[in-house]
Amino acid sequence: MANPLRGSVALQAGDKAYTLSFSINALCELEEEMGQPVAKIAAGLGKPEEMRIATVRSLVWAALRDHHSEVDLKSAGELISEAGISNIMPAIGQAFQLAFPAPSGAKDTARPQKAKD
Repeated sequence: MANPLRGSVALQAGDKAYTLSFSINALCELEEEMGQPVAKIAAGLGKPEEMRIATVRSLVWAALRDHHSEVDLKSAGELISEAGISNIMPAIGQAFQLAFPAPSGAKDTARPQKAKD
């Protein structure tokens, strides 16, 4: 079952439910599969017009490693076809964001703090 507090996201593909997550091990496998550091992969998520379908398939495959290790690359592609790319991308994005939570107690840096008198 998906638990966002633990970095996992639910994905429905046909009549099957999947759990996506990017643990450290899953991220390592993704780096190995793609031959790129995770920071570069993350930067590519913000450029959908430059993203290859093979990249999407690798992301789905890696996100399934923790909970569905039996899914290979080819099966990940079939899952994408069944779930639909418009459902896959938001789930992958959310799982990726959950993999890198803000540190607890982190200050909101969006607005500068007022100086104290």
